[in-house]
Amino acid sequence: MILPAMGAISEIIPTFSQKQIFGYVALIASTMAIAFVGYLVWGHHMFTAGMSGTAQYFFSLLTFIVAIPSAIKVFNWIATLYKGSINVQTPLYWAVSFIFVFLIGGLSGLVLGALAADVHVHDTAFVVAHFHYIVFGGTGFAFCCNTLLVSKNLWTHV
Repeated sequence: MILPAMGAISEIIPTFSQKQIFGYVALIASTMAIAFVGYLVWGHHMFTAGMSGTAQYFFSLLTFIVAIPSAIKVFNWIATLYKGSINVQTPLYWAVSFIFVFLIGGLSGLVLGALAADVHVHDTAFVVAHFHYIVFGGTGFAFCCNTLLVSKNLWTHV
């Protein structure tokens, strides 16, 4: 669900910083890595459901591994903004807000990937908050700024 939103952010940030995206190849590779590893991460939602210790360690490791390509994407977006000729408009505010909210969700995901911590926060509002920071914060913010671009025809003005 988050990959189309990340694609939108990867177009909006370079448009409003008036620069090429930083690390294009790494950005594409991280997208593929998130798609592949993200498909296998589902088990971290079942740590307290009685799965074997081996499966718990496997899914915990995958949860931490998916954070690496996500961090690469965030680094590339911030590096694209660095020393750019920033055209500050409302869609850029939404895109930068996406990065901030996605970072909060990602950092909370690291807590959920740790087996010792996940056992204690399982079935709490912490898990719900993590999910909503990623899904709403990611998808919602990205598509709000994309809708603004289309509705105000800002692609042609940048």
